[in-house]
Amino acid sequence: MKKKCALILFITLILSACAGQQQQVKTPAAPKAKVAAPEPKKPAESAKAPAPAQLTSGGEKLLIIGEAEYVTIKPANIRYRARIDTGATTSSIHAVEIKKFERDGKKWVRFKLVKSSGEKIAMQRPLIRTIEVKRHGTDQQSRPVVSLKIVMGPIKKTTQVSLTDRSQFKYPVLIGRSFLKGTALVDVNRSYVLAPLSGEDHEK
Repeated sequence: MKKKCALILFITLILSACAGQQQQVKTPAAPKAKVAAPEPKKPAESAKAPAPAQLTSGGEKLLIIGEAEYVTIKPANIRYRARIDTGATTSSIHAVEIKKFERDGKKWVRFKLVKSSGEKIAMQRPLIRTIEVKRHGTDQQSRPVVSLKIVMGPIKKTTQVSLTDRSQFKYPVLIGRSFLKGTALVDVNRSYVLAPLSGEDHEK
């Protein structure tokens, strides 16, 4: 009986020793997958404004513009929103303190253009002519007409512009057919098609 107990105790010790050795054996870790290094980013190409759409009519290439566009008055660099009006022959612009005077025996006009900030820019131009304008429900107006250089996107023109108080209108500038002739066609379903390429950024 003693021999049997001793045998059982001996077997138990051996099994315990084997179990301890198994606990000390560590399963080798699986090799980590190599992560590919990210490719260096290419410098972003400078964004280029798309070229304005054009149509050919009567052998002339005409720019397609919207019913409203930004314009810049040069050399004062004042930028305005302008309504395109194919029903008007002459363009017009909001001006204040309009006064006619003579210089060297010729008729001139002194006036001020108003920035969106309220600042007034004094200008002087030779008087080209005077036009009479009659609007429904208003008295007939006499407006002096001068030449101004107007930039609309890639279009740069010196054109005749009538001076008047447009403070009650949404757009301080109205662009008529004399500016558009041979230059542009109007898409009435669009607005501000052309990028404002010149003028002060805050003049909107």
